[in-house]
Amino acid sequence: MPLKLLCLHGWGTNVKILQSQLGGLMADLRRDNTATFHFVEGDVDSAPGPGIAGYYDGPYYSYYRFPLPLSGPESGDTSLMEAYDWLYDVINEDGPFDGILGFSHGGTLAAGFLIHHAKTYPREAPLFRCAIFINSLPPFRMDPGGDPVIDSDLEGYINIPTVTVAGVQDPLLEYSIALYQLCDPNQSMWVVHSKGHDVPGDKKNVSSIATAIRKLAIQALAIW
Repeated sequence: MPLKLLCLHGWGTNVKILQSQLGGLMADLRRDNTATFHFVEGDVDSAPGPGIAGYYDGPYYSYYRFPLPLSGPESGDTSLMEAYDWLYDVINEDGPFDGILGFSHGGTLAAGFLIHHAKTYPREAPLFRCAIFINSLPPFRMDPGGDPVIDSDLEGYINIPTVTVAGVQDPLLEYSIALYQLCDPNQSMWVVHSKGHDVPGDKKNVSSIATAIRKLAIQALAIW
């Protein structure tokens, strides 16, 4: 039985772009029916993300006002909570899902949503059996100097099997490490690819990521 994955794209992109970015990985995982992929698009109009303009056509979207500012009257909390409520609707209408996969901004949203649900409904089961974070940051806000400031009180809430993927050349690598450290150490896997802030498509990197996801599938499908 394949994992049914809910897939979230990066900031300033769209579903078609994420499908292109994940093309090699999806082809590998579909070979043996490891996973199926359900994509949902953000509805917040955005400027194109880094490296997107001129390479991928728009329109470009995000899931909430991103990045959230560190402080001020327009802190973005309403936009973020609306994104969480929308994800609940997606699960109710199109789920259930075995796992959630997010790239960059999508992974930050996925992590925040998992933590939000665990805090809000501590006696309920997790919404997903597993999660995959690709080049993603933990929930954060941007300070006036343009540096991410990771939110407080995030530890101990991501208690499902996870795979965290990061690029060794990604300037945001330290934040992927921080997200990995929020995951249950007994159920988490760490994969480093040789590229930057992107999803690699070459055979070697795809194979290492796919191998981890296959192990994740075995863990996740043994739950419940």
